[in-house]
Amino acid sequence: MPMRIFLIGLMCFLGACAFDEGDSELCFIGDSITHQWDLDYYFPGYSIKKHAVVGAKVQDIDRWDVSDCEGLTTVILIGTNDIGLIRSGDSNAKSSRSYFAKLFMERARRINAEKLVVVSILPRNYLGEQDTSVNLNIELQNAVLKDSLQSSSLRFAFVNVFPYFLEKGYEIDEDLLYDGLHPSPEGYEFLTRRVREKL
Repeated sequence: MPMRIFLIGLMCFLGACAFDEGDSELCFIGDSITHQWDLDYYFPGYSIKKHAVVGAKVQDIDRWDVSDCEGLTTVILIGTNDIGLIRSGDSNAKSSRSYFAKLFMERARRINAEKLVVVSILPRNYLGEQDTSVNLNIELQNAVLKDSLQSSSLRFAFVNVFPYFLEKGYEIDEDLLYDGLHPSPEGYEFLTRRVREKL
């Protein structure tokens, strides 16, 4: 059992799984990873606005009414459905990374959030059917996305959880990603703690 899983379990055993209550509004935008995130449990006391659809890609944000996120701290976790099938050696990998970052930034600006908390795209090996070159591409995508944010005038925090969901090299930690894509309860526990540090 990886040490971080043991420590998360120990914290829960000692009663440290409960989270302090917040006293403000938060907005969340994302795909199925965000959709399955039990935000009421992990962010008690906050008024949550949640826009998350299974299978969503970043372009899909255009079809949602996210006007209630304007002026709020907004957490965005999306992208695995956009780039999760691209391997680092694919001929279109580099252009795809640039294109995704462009699409992401256009939508991030339109949200007009008070602050963006952008969560890195998680590594994956969905149903054990993908090779590690997919995760190398995701790592490179996260770097391009972070650079795009840093070059913008947006107020943001970038939460890079990508390496913590890996076991060794670019292989996923199956204890944290139960089906190779979606976090387990331990995965969501870790994800939440990293996001809350940036609120």
